[in-house]
Amino acid sequence: MKMLQAYKSKKYLTRMLLSVSVLMIAVLVFASLALQYNAERSSVRMQQDSSRKVMNQIQYNVSYMTEALNNLAVSLFMDPNISPLFTLPSYDEMTVIRSMNSLKQAYLSSSFLHSILVYNGYDDQVYPVGQLSLNKPEAAMADGLVSLLKREEKLPRMKLLPMNFSGNAEKIDFFSIVLYQNFGAVRNGRESALVVNIKPEWLYDNLQSVNVFDDPARSGLYMLDASGDVMMSGGGGAATADAKRLAEALSSRTKANLASFGSFTGKLGGSEKKLVTFMSMKDTDWKIVSVQPYDVVTGGIREMRATSVAVIAVVLLLGVLLTFLIAHKLYRPIERMFSQIGIKPGESQGRDATARHNDEFSAVATVYSSMLEKLHWASSEQDKQKRIVRNYHLRTLVADSPSLSREEFQDNIALNGLDIDPAGPYRLVVVKVDGFAEYERTTTPGQRALYTFAIGNIAEEIMRPGPYRCEIADMRGDHVAMLVSPAGKGADTETLTRLLRRVQEVVGSYYKLSLSLTVSGSCDSHVGITERYGEAIRLSQYKLLFGHRAILTPEAVGERMRKTEYDAPAEAEKKLVESIRANRPEDSAAAADAIVQGLEACHFDHIVHGILHLVDLLKSAVRDLNRNRLVSLPIDLSSLSREALEKETMEEVRELIGAAIREIHDKLSRTDADKNAALTDAIKEMIETNYKDSNLSLQGIAAMLHLTPAYVGRIFKTSEFVSVGEYMNDVRLRHAQAYLETKGFSIKEVMELVGYVNESTFFKLFKKTFGVTPKEYRLKKVLE
Repeated sequence: MKMLQAYKSKKYLTRMLLSVSVLMIAVLVFASLALQYNAERSSVRMQQDSSRKVMNQIQYNVSYMTEALNNLAVSLFMDPNISPLFTLPSYDEMTVIRSMNSLKQAYLSSSFLHSILVYNGYDDQVYPVGQLSLNKPEAAMADGLVSLLKREEKLPRMKLLPMNFSGNAEKIDFFSIVLYQNFGAVRNGRESALVVNIKPEWLYDNLQSVNVFDDPARSGLYMLDASGDVMMSGGGGAATADAKRLAEALSSRTKANLASFGSFTGKLGGSEKKLVTFMSMKDTDWKIVSVQPYDVVTGGIREMRATSVAVIAVVLLLGVLLTFLIAHKLYRPIERMFSQIGIKPGESQGRDATARHNDEFSAVATVYSSMLEKLHWASSEQDKQKRIVRNYHLRTLVADSPSLSREEFQDNIALNGLDIDPAGPYRLVVVKVDGFAEYERTTTPGQRALYTFAIGNIAEEIMRPGPYRCEIADMRGDHVAMLVSPAGKGADTETLTRLLRRVQEVVGSYYKLSLSLTVSGSCDSHVGITERYGEAIRLSQYKLLFGHRAILTPEAVGERMRKTEYDAPAEAEKKLVESIRANRPEDSAAAADAIVQGLEACHFDHIVHGILHLVDLLKSAVRDLNRNRLVSLPIDLSSLSREALEKETMEEVRELIGAAIREIHDKLSRTDADKNAALTDAIKEMIETNYKDSNLSLQGIAAMLHLTPAYVGRIFKTSEFVSVGEYMNDVRLRHAQAYLETKGFSIKEVMELVGYVNESTFFKLFKKTFGVTPKEYRLKKVLE
């Protein structure tokens, strides 16, 4: 038990032992299985080759016998002493006796012959010798053979044909070679023929002689005919019992595979797996089939398997012992390392006392990770405190530099390791993230702190190799301040601008942040740093004009800062209000764009004032529109001033003002369209109701609507694309058409019913619309 507990505590040692042992077992088992598999395949291939040789020998014997019988049949057919038996009965009995004697001599000359039969188709006579003679037990088979010769479909010529007339399905009576007198068809259907029959024993003896299987009682050779039936076999009775299953399995495989030689395995309806090898014979449609028990073919593999198991067991035992010794030797340095660390194998380490480690190295790693984590934490806390103190002093220097004496300023640089020249001069760079509202919304304070740290590192890496030193101060707002002091020759504004552009590119490439930077003027003493910081803040406001990713300098902005007067463009403002009232969107947009464009050359304060004034113009225009309308425009511009002041660039302001103007005109157009549609529907309804009134006109409709005729006519034609008068005529003529089709009124009465007083005008308009006069129209409808 103590030894087991010791191994449980030494997990890495146990893992080494198990890993090597399992790997060794896996390799041995795999190698053994591969060896047995290859040996089994080799045994099957050797047996297939052996069966192929046996089958080739049988095929050769059958071919040789077939050729010998063909030669015998031809010689008998050409023998002049026998040929009289084929012809018409024009010979005497002595001729027949001499021919029969010659036939008997030929029969007796070969021990393998069963019989010879000559059929005379002219006088329907049969001349048999041998086992088919009249005094022999098998004489009745001659009649069956003759019936085959009398069929219209001829038997195959010069081929070995199995014959079975006894009715025994498992026995062939004899094999026949048939030679007809003619090659073509015979008119009367009867033709003389010579049939040479051979005993089946020669083929059976041949099969028995080549049956060289390891277990002949369970193996066998089979001869199958063209239909798949077993003609004879050279094996034991147990094998013959599977003949039907064998024929079915062989048939299914030979259909899929047209090769003359093949092999497969199967149980053939029994419980024992068998190896079946078959060959199709060349001169006949027969097949030679070899059937052997699979365990007999692979019998030697079992002996090899037993030997392999014994060898594996011995090798495995020796391997485990060797592994045990090597593993203990390799484990000694690990034990010494544990003793030096002061922990025992299996002992839990770390804050979770219940945790168990996978092995000893995991425990060491846990101890090391815990120590490293504490070290990192301590180092991080120390660095964090240093950064806090350092950033505090930097912010104090930037925001309140006059409060520091010269000595305090120098001590501040020395204690915090600030990379600036104590002797000056100094410049301030304000760094702002473009789209700060969105940036603040999509990031956490921690992420923003990391971004600020990254921007500072990038700026320092880019500035320090050049002629500048710099320090970054996080001012806890929407920007950070960069304190820059020269560190060599070439420290001019152009060089500083180029380096700052590089900072923009690197930050944008790595962090996808767009930065705008503002550079202040220079001061020679640290006391002026705060003043330069305020200057940079004021200059940064002009990002509104220069846009995102701008680098603002006093030289670029100075002219605008000196422009303290602003003249409002009264003409453009008047045009804007009038365009909104007249619902002319293009003119409104052009006037607003002119106002905004005029602001771009002004002081920042005037720009803000001008933007707010432009928003007030839009609000005033909407109020004037709503004051004169029955239905107010559904538009709210109350938050437009706040939204305009939140924009960072003039382009964004221009887009905001343009969107507001488009919304105003869209609402105006939609309201006017609704009003025009209602007016058009009212005019249509008045015409439909009063079309019978001959005094109905555009002036009368306008008077009823309290509108001018010109306005009513223009609105109606704009909506319907026809004038009021044209529409009125269409309605009257449509009703006149209905009266002519359904009522018996006269033409004049119809004219008066639809509001016409002038007959010629009515006829002219009707014919123009329908192509015929009213009278012709009525006649046409009656004839239809």
